[in-house]
Amino acid sequence: MSELVKYKKEGQIVTIMLANPPVNAVSTKVLNALNAAFDRAEAEDDARVIIFGGEGEKAFCAGGDLREEKDFGDPENARAFRTLGRNTLNRIENGKLPVIAAIHGYCIGGGTALGWICDLRVAAENSVFRAGDAYLGVLPSWGMGLTRLPRYVGRNKALDILLLGENFGVKEAYEMGLVSKVVPRDKLMDECMRMAQRICKASPTAIRATRQAMAGNLRRSWDGMVELELELCEMMFAHPDAHEGPAAFAEKREPKFRSS
Repeated sequence: MSELVKYKKEGQIVTIMLANPPVNAVSTKVLNALNAAFDRAEAEDDARVIIFGGEGEKAFCAGGDLREEKDFGDPENARAFRTLGRNTLNRIENGKLPVIAAIHGYCIGGGTALGWICDLRVAAENSVFRAGDAYLGVLPSWGMGLTRLPRYVGRNKALDILLLGENFGVKEAYEMGLVSKVVPRDKLMDECMRMAQRICKASPTAIRATRQAMAGNLRRSWDGMVELELELCEMMFAHPDAHEGPAAFAEKREPKFRSS
């Protein structure tokens, strides 16, 4: 694995960390390394969940690497980077494994996109968020700020975030639902591990179907979602896990769910 991204597997839990100091900025190389890490995790037969964070004390991810973005006067290079960013968000949202974001320090621009797309988002008390693309003369272009964010927090809050482009902290992020839980900095990875261990006890098939439904909610009409719900429920209630779960509950034992 590239030194830009670090990979560790402990039992059924994979930890993927951005490692591009000082602020874990994302470049083409970083995004390619990140996608390779997710590919590796999803190829692990027994992996159930990913914890995704950033190394160091300064930032989870402070956005795009400006050393690369200064060369984006070339439309083809800029378009390729935007496409790579969008594809990365889509693969996190639609991938095989649920992802828990471990956010600390600065979470800015593309960093907010990478953090907010995750299924669960734990933020340290020192986290600072900003989506101020307009103040760099650009637009959010990875499918978060202009596409998902208004659906996450509503039109008015999205405009507050994007038009003012100001820093805001974990209290505001939590109140908007952008983070799931706020913890002291030194407890961040412990809480992410606790959540990961909890998810490992659930049916992987049911977890994946639930995530598929949530992703569908962003894209489908009401009738489309009814159709998807029926499809997923038909699949799930025919799956062995749907029999194992109630049986284990009745027998007062831990269920033995299938890996897929």
